[in-house]
Amino acid sequence: MAELQLHMSPEVRALLGPEGLARAAEVSLATGQCVTCRQPLDGIVNMLVRTNGSFTHVVYVHDRCGPSQVIRMGDDFAPATPADGYAMTMTAAVLDHGGTDLPVLVAETVGKAYVINDGPGELTNVVASHLLAQGFHLVARLRQAPPQVPEWIGVLLLGHGPDGSDGLLVLDPEGGQFFTGSVELPDGWLQLAARYGWAVLYVGSVGLDELRHDAKAATKALRAAAQAGQLVGARIAVGPPPAAA
Repeated sequence: MAELQLHMSPEVRALLGPEGLARAAEVSLATGQCVTCRQPLDGIVNMLVRTNGSFTHVVYVHDRCGPSQVIRMGDDFAPATPADGYAMTMTAAVLDHGGTDLPVLVAETVGKAYVINDGPGELTNVVASHLLAQGFHLVARLRQAPPQVPEWIGVLLLGHGPDGSDGLLVLDPEGGQFFTGSVELPDGWLQLAARYGWAVLYVGSVGLDELRHDAKAATKALRAAAQAGQLVGARIAVGPPPAAA
C-alpha cells in the first residue's frame, strides 16, 4: 500500500481555520475508508468538507475518487448516525479499572468522518458526537467505569455468529442497530458481564485490531485515545436474548 499523503485545498484550509487544521493533521487515516468507493485509503488522500453553516462534516476520498473541496449543503443537512449503517469493528476485552477487572467492548468505525459544530474549531468524530448527545461521556481516564446510559442494550448471541462464532447486537433506545456482527469474547468476559449485568462500551479511534490478545497494550492504547480526547464511553446493559415464551 502506498504511503498516505493528506491533501487539503486552499478553500478547505480557509474553512477549517488553524484549530481545525491542527486536529486534521493528527487524524490517523491508516484504517480509514474512502467515502466514495468504500475502499481503504492509500496514496494521496483528499479532505472533503460538507457544510451548511451549522454542521461541517469532514470526510476523506482517494485522489482518484474526487478533489479536496468544500460542498455547500442544504439547511436540512446533518451528519449520519451510527444506525444509518456505519461499518464498525468490535473488540471485547477484560481490562483493569482502578484495580477492578471489568468487561469491555470497544467499537471503532472503519471509515473516518469528523464534524465541526459552530464554525472553525475542533474536529469531533461523527459517531462520538452523536453518542455524546445520547448520554455517553467523554472519557479522560480509565480509573472507573463511566455512568450507565438507559435503554442501550447489548444482546449476546452465543454461537450464532458466522461459522459458529459469538454474535453481538447493540441497540440504541429507539431500537436502531448501533452494531451487529461477530465478537471474540476472551476468557472471563462472560462471567464478569453476567455478574454486573452490563459492560463498558468505549467508542473511538484506538487501533485495537492487533492488540486484542494483549490486555496491557490494549489498556495503553485506550488511555492514549482518552488523553487525546478521542474516546467516549458508557455502561450498557448486556445479556442473552429473552427466552421465548
